[in-house]
Amino acid sequence: MKQFVAALFRVPLFGPAVQALWQFARRLVLHHGTAWAARRHLRTPGVRKLHLGAGGAGLPGWFNTDLFPERWPVMRLDATRSFPLPDAAFQFVFSEHMIEHLPLAGARHMVAECFRVLAPGGCVRLATPDLARVVRLHPAASTPEHQRYLAWSQRHNRLAADLPPAAVVINSLFHDHGHQFLFDEETLATLLRLAGFTDIRRCVPGESEHAELRGVEIHHLVIGVEANNFETLVLEGRKP
Repeated sequence: MKQFVAALFRVPLFGPAVQALWQFARRLVLHHGTAWAARRHLRTPGVRKLHLGAGGAGLPGWFNTDLFPERWPVMRLDATRSFPLPDAAFQFVFSEHMIEHLPLAGARHMVAECFRVLAPGGCVRLATPDLARVVRLHPAASTPEHQRYLAWSQRHNRLAADLPPAAVVINSLFHDHGHQFLFDEETLATLLRLAGFTDIRRCVPGESEHAELRGVEIHHLVIGVEANNFETLVLEGRKP
């Protein structure tokens, strides 16, 4: 099928029109076919797993969604609105370095929707920058670990190198990358509890008591293991 479509694209005069129609249909499906794709996914055998903020790739075996899906099988989902998904349909929900891109009201809504679409006994796993560690980057409480992270962040994010690094890096974590609200453990855990989650526990990135949630994070592939372990807060919660 892919070879046939590629051949059509190369037909003189006719090819560009076919390609434009194909791209339009593709965008239509990615942006408006989420409910249909979810029904199709939920009919397949296996554990039901929802991935929020999948970016351009997604995780094998998960129903992958993103606000700006780039290609199949990632479907469009705005986490600040009602998910086009049925109640109690999934056993696991996972989101990595995404909730901090939402305003606080949007984050509340996202967590509530995660609770709704999870089946009883299901688990949500959220990974996000840790506000407590961010504020401890100030020189008054710096350690060698902090200094290594500050130096890495200046290089990796191309921040001003002619100023003391703590204020520059802290402001970058608050305001760059589209961040809107940074959570510490207490605040994120409270948000989960208010939504109805119980048995909330902190996890090391990549580790979980659930086999389906082990090794799902990929942010360390972008920033490195040491930086990711330093800045990332991971919480899991269970739906009773």
